[in-house]
Amino acid sequence: MDERQHILTGLSGMADVDEAVLIALSRRFDFRTYEGLDLCGQGERSDRFWILGRGQISVTRRLSQRRLCEIARIGPTAMVGYAGLMGIVTRSATLKAEGTVEVLEMSTDEGLSLLAADGDPAASAFRRAIIAAVSRQVAMANTNIGKLAVEVGLAEQPITEERLLKAHTLL
Repeated sequence: MDERQHILTGLSGMADVDEAVLIALSRRFDFRTYEGLDLCGQGERSDRFWILGRGQISVTRRLSQRRLCEIARIGPTAMVGYAGLMGIVTRSATLKAEGTVEVLEMSTDEGLSLLAADGDPAASAFRRAIIAAVSRQVAMANTNIGKLAVEVGLAEQPITEERLLKAHTLL
């Protein structure tokens, strides 16, 4: 198994993918190493995306006051910078390699062609990985919105199973 295949096996949605399909999909990516460099910058064109296999990526945005704010740190194995696949043509954040990172890289145009391919098992596996990445991001956004709603008084703290059991357990 080469490094591209190894990285793909760690990606959500790829656990049950047949080895031949994994090999075919891995060949469509370029393996790259970045050290302390920006993979992309906020405001740039969304022309490529990555699957982080090793290392960490810092995600930063410029606030309205022009101050830089780190909004996330991403570790392996994660798909990043894929907004262009969703039709978002301008990057909303900067992705920077923290130290040395190893990634699989593909152009957005190639990714869009792959998504549109009918009857290709590699395309089907790729769509599954995209769905898993988007689902994870939506779940995280929902959690953060809930926390903000509590913080500003628009919602009450959710009751966890642990708090519910503590409240109803007789000792």
